[in-house]
Amino acid sequence: MRITKLFAPLVLANATVPALAWDGTQTVVPGTIDVTDGSNMGFRVWGPTCNGASNFAYLLSTDSNYNAYVATILMAKSQGLSVTFYTTKDANNYCHLGYITLH
Repeated sequence: MRITKLFAPLVLANATVPALAWDGTQTVVPGTIDVTDGSNMGFRVWGPTCNGASNFAYLLSTDSNYNAYVATILMAKSQGLSVTFYTTKDANNYCHLGYITLH
């Protein structure tokens, strides 16, 4: 009985599912691409959403690893490859890209 009481909290702690920090996770072939001023949601890709927010996701030119994001998304679009987009809602209810996975 004592062993069961010791094991129960251990089993429960390991059985929990970690929460995702993303507002949206979606796997799609990138759609339309818009490019504008880098500080005005400068790179926009249509297709990924984040739980009812805008129907595009964006990067700012100041985002870490911006060039790698843009190159990967453009390559995926040109070759028809799927990308998993991980997005978060910003203060204006737009989807900001935070992570991508190329398939």
